[in-house]
Amino acid sequence: MTRLLRVDDATLAAFALRSGAGRASRSALGAELDAAADVLLLGDLDGVSPDRTAAAAALLAITRRVVVVPIIAARQHPVNLARVAATLSNLHGRRVGLAGRAAEELSLISQLWESWPLDTIIGDAEAGVYVDDSRIVRISDSEHPMIGGPLTLPVDVHDKPVTVLLASSGVAGARVDIVLDAAAVPMWGSDGGAAEASTGGARAVFGLGPSVPFAVGAPAFSGSGRLDQV
Repeated sequence: MTRLLRVDDATLAAFALRSGAGRASRSALGAELDAAADVLLLGDLDGVSPDRTAAAAALLAITRRVVVVPIIAARQHPVNLARVAATLSNLHGRRVGLAGRAAEELSLISQLWESWPLDTIIGDAEAGVYVDDSRIVRISDSEHPMIGGPLTLPVDVHDKPVTVLLASSGVAGARVDIVLDAAAVPMWGSDGGAAEASTGGARAVFGLGPSVPFAVGAPAFSGSGRLDQV
């Protein structure tokens, strides 16, 4: 099973205050997050929203195992999202994903991750060849005419961040890894407990190892909800 919880924007702000209270407070918060769920979905589901990738970076820095998936905010550019998520993935062992309501936007971000494959870097100083540029592709999109090229950093295309489509129904596509009904994911601190993705493949999609028991002294999230991977 894969335990999921959603953390709304107000709670993320409260986490920021706790993190600013000192090292002991940060360590305690990180342990609490790691024990509570396998995957944390970050952000409100509607309304004007902040940049949750900044919150994701802060939470990744104080946790060790939980996967954080910020919900894409309005008016965020795909290039910036792709670059930030790829950087966080490299720094924190692929414990990050991106969630959104538009499959087209998620697909575009995934294409950007594929535009400069990491294994194109040759680094042959004697031959004077740094990269196999024949495999670097230009990405274009009519909705975002300013893209005009590949992502500015190489990405391991076999180990990209997870893309999550927020929808009540649907199927994962070539560049959408998993479909979640975000409204069915319990909130952090709710009495309902963490939702559970019953499909074993969900753990593989999120890059999780075998299921682990709740840590001693962790909050009692019973996992009464249920969420199937579509």
